[in-house]
Amino acid sequence: MIPRLPPAHTDQYVCLPDTRLVTTRALLTVRENLADTIAARAMTCIHGGAGFGKTLAVNTCLRELEPDEDVHRITFRARPTARAVRHELFTSLGLPGEAPRHPSEFDRLLKTALAHHPRTLLVDEAQWLNGEACGLGGCW
Repeated sequence: MIPRLPPAHTDQYVCLPDTRLVTTRALLTVRENLADTIAARAMTCIHGGAGFGKTLAVNTCLRELEPDEDVHRITFRARPTARAVRHELFTSLGLPGEAPRHPSEFDRLLKTALAHHPRTLLVDEAQWLNGEACGLGGCW
């Protein structure tokens, strides 16, 4: 199963009676930043304090901006190794066959897959990535 965005009705607080999402300046900023990032096939970081609504804003905006659901939600455990990051990407992207054993082969496969079919990769709680795993960012 490829992880996707959760359905809107499961968003935090939205299922409470008489609640609805209010479009704030912060939500509009997230939408604009994500639209620009997707168009440029670039990387962005949405940050803020705990409970400020980052995940809700990103999920809401991506549902609008990427309606074909070509969004791959990736979650890592605290401080994953570069190998764990590669395997999670391999699985999330639904790549065929077995994962390569050597890092250079793995990186080439991931680059090729993303070049042929760009996708939006959503990494929630990215602060859990360590320096080794973040170093992979230049590979894709």
